[in-house]
Amino acid sequence: MSSAMSLFLDLKGKIIQKVIDGTYKVGEVLPTEHELAGEHQLSRVTVRKALEELKSEGLLAGVPRQGTMVLERMGGYRSSLDIIALVATVQETFFATFMEHFERTAEDNGSLMLFKQDFQGKAFYSEAFFFRLVQKNIRNVVLWPQTVQIDFELLRRLHSVGMNFVFFDQMFDTDVADTVCLDNDKAVTALFDYLVEESGSDSNLLFIGFEGLSLPSAVQREEAFIQASRRTDAIRNIPWGLPIDQQVALLLDCIEKETVRPAGFLCNSGGIGLEMARQLRLRNLEGSLLLGTIDYLPEMDAYPMAAYRQPFELMAEKTYQRLIAQNNQGQSWRAGAYQVEGQLIKCGAKT
Repeated sequence: MSSAMSLFLDLKGKIIQKVIDGTYKVGEVLPTEHELAGEHQLSRVTVRKALEELKSEGLLAGVPRQGTMVLERMGGYRSSLDIIALVATVQETFFATFMEHFERTAEDNGSLMLFKQDFQGKAFYSEAFFFRLVQKNIRNVVLWPQTVQIDFELLRRLHSVGMNFVFFDQMFDTDVADTVCLDNDKAVTALFDYLVEESGSDSNLLFIGFEGLSLPSAVQREEAFIQASRRTDAIRNIPWGLPIDQQVALLLDCIEKETVRPAGFLCNSGGIGLEMARQLRLRNLEGSLLLGTIDYLPEMDAYPMAAYRQPFELMAEKTYQRLIAQNNQGQSWRAGAYQVEGQLIKCGAKT
């Protein structure tokens, strides 16, 4: 690489980095060519070339009598889909299943998937991490968060410099990313209707979720149960982040002491549902209490319960399709929410 080319690319990267970290804000005017040349000890020819290329990429625009302004990108960014980054936490029960389907979908379309493990949600506000992706020309990113601590202003700046995002599993309200997730309303309604039909009454079903988990999917599922049951007093939660087996056992200890025994349980996640099935068997309550859960795990086939299976293959395909759409539609793209319907599975011989 020639020295002139190296200097030009270095300045271009520095400008992008300053947009990402907020030094150059969207809607603000950059320093003049003369000022940039002096600051970076470069010729104005080199500075002009960097600015012109960033203008052609849609990050900057010349404004008469003002100078060069940072633009807010409204549409998608036309880029290479050779490499797609997936940012997720391996603590999620269904991570391996989705990753397998998404990686296969990417490979079938000629893309390579790069996985970045997210430690405690830190990647979602890491300017350095995303800038490294830009440096490697990786502009398409799938985000699977298990936290609400997301810097959406950072994502907006990243979108402006030319990154395409899809949120998987969580339906955040944002205009800089598509969202793909399970249709939680249909999932809860299907399970609720099944439990009501089996019990003959909806007066005493309990919803079991996580306390302290405010992710959109968890909130949607709880709200869907309240709407279906028309009750706000049938919610029981176990602490998020503590061993599920211990917490489910403690919860059942409390429920067994109550005067009125519930007809059954509708669980917010497969982890809770599977542990609930194990505990009911240990306590000789299997069959006398109905059980339904969102998310299907193969181990559930050993228990009499119902599970709502997420269609990970379809969700992986839809996620990839939304990245393609952002690339192909360019400035005409607008963020959308895509909910995918799953399937009710009756597990165990007794169901």
